[in-house]
Parts: sequence; C-alpha cells; structure tokens
Amino acid sequence: MGLDEVVEDILAAGKAGAGALLKEAATERERLLAEARERTRILRMARIKQAERTAAQTRVRELAAAELEVKRARLAMERDLIEAVSTRARERIAALQPWEDEALLTALLATGECKGFRIFSAKKNEAFLRASSPLEYAGNIRCLGGLVLESPDGSVRMDYTYDTILREAADRMMRQLFGILFSR
Repeated sequence: MGLDEVVEDILAAGKAGAGALLKEAATERERLLAEARERTRILRMARIKQAERTAAQTRVRELAAAELEVKRARLAMERDLIEAVSTRARERIAALQPWEDEALLTALLATGECKGFRIFSAKKNEAFLRASSPLEYAGNIRCLGGLVLESPDGSVRMDYTYDTILREAADRMMRQLFGILFSR
C-alpha cells in the first residue's frame, strides 16, 4: 500500500468520522432545540396562565371597587333624600298655623296625668300655654314646638317636642321609609 492510499484511507476515515460527528451533532442539536421549544412552550403556558389569573384577580378587584363605589353613591343619594324629607317635614312643622299648633299642644297636654308638673316650650307657644294650661310654665327651650313636662323635683321629664316626636317617628319608620323610597 502506498502512501497515497494510506492518506486516502485516512481522509476517507476522517470524512466518515466527520460525517458521523456532524450527523450526531445535528441529532443532538435537534434534541436540544426540541427540549428548548418544549421548555419555551411550558414557560409560555405558565405565563399565560399567570396572566389569566392576574387578569381575573384584577377584574374581580375592579368589579368590587366599582360595586363599592355604586353602593357609596347610592347611600349618599339615600342619605341626601332622607335629609331632604326630614328638612321638608321640619319646614312644614315650623309653618303650622297657630290654631293647628294650639290644637296639637292641647292634645299633648291631654296625653296623660301630669298634675304638679311644670311646662317648658318654644317661645312661640308660651302665651298659649300660660293662658290655657293649669300647669306652671317653667320657661322656654329651643325647639320647633311642642312641650316638655317636668316633675316638681326634676326627676321625671317627658319630652313632647315636635323635634323629638319627629325623630322618634323617623326612627320607628326608617325601615318602612327605606322600603317605600328605595324598594329593591
């Protein structure tokens, strides 16, 4: 065998080895690319799921915040309406004709046994109560009208002022008012 043949055999063996290495490298490259693609797909799916969870959580938070804002606005509107009704009632009570006011005071005095009690009232009712009631007139109080009866020793005090009657009626009827005004 000549030197040329040995060189050719070595070259052929080198080419065959190089081909096998290239083939093996190509196979390894494909395997690594497939693994990388799979990891990328898994990471992409995980990120998509995380983004979906984040979007769902954000949506829930935004909906809750919007519902809270609607509730706040509704409560503010309800409060304003109740205040308007209360203000209107107070205005109507303040605008009672003297004969209506006197009839109410007479009815309040007839509500119970109050011998020996003293009467307090708004300044506007003083003259009528001094003239029409046998009870001692004890002084003026700040109120829309009505009266306060007090025992001689001050231990019992019955508040029949229009302010108190209005507040107590509103407290008793608040549920009914809400049902009428804000039926759901």
